[in-house]
Amino acid sequence: MELTQLLAADRIVTIKEPTKEAALKALVKVLGKTSAVGKEKDLAKAISDRERILSTGIGYGIAIPHAKIATVKAFIAAIGVSKAGIPFESLDGKPVNIVIMIAGPEGQNEEYLRILARFTNVLKSEQTRTRIIDAKKPEQVLAILGESR
Repeated sequence: MELTQLLAADRIVTIKEPTKEAALKALVKVLGKTSAVGKEKDLAKAISDRERILSTGIGYGIAIPHAKIATVKAFIAAIGVSKAGIPFESLDGKPVNIVIMIAGPEGQNEEYLRILARFTNVLKSEQTRTRIIDAKKPEQVLAILGESR
């Protein structure tokens, strides 16, 4: 699955929220507006529960909060970009500039892991991360991700 199949321009947003919790709530709202997410509050709880176990701030200014729950019908993602950076309790202790929230249905572990790995692989490039942070429009972010095949 290509990353651009999981996204749409209206799910790539600027995050102005200064805290991890507020940023996560903002992205849950973005995904909650889609037909793939049956119950926004279920997604919010699953994301929050996952973050309590271990921060999804993987380092390099990236966080990938994710959840698999019964009320999500298909894999879907949203991207939040913060130029200022968000304190996220990341593994490297640095603020996060790119938050990729992934939601998916229960029971599809292989696809789930492939999606996580694909985002991680694409974003390991500092140049790609910088281009995403500097992008002026959501369509530019989609184009950047579309280049990475």
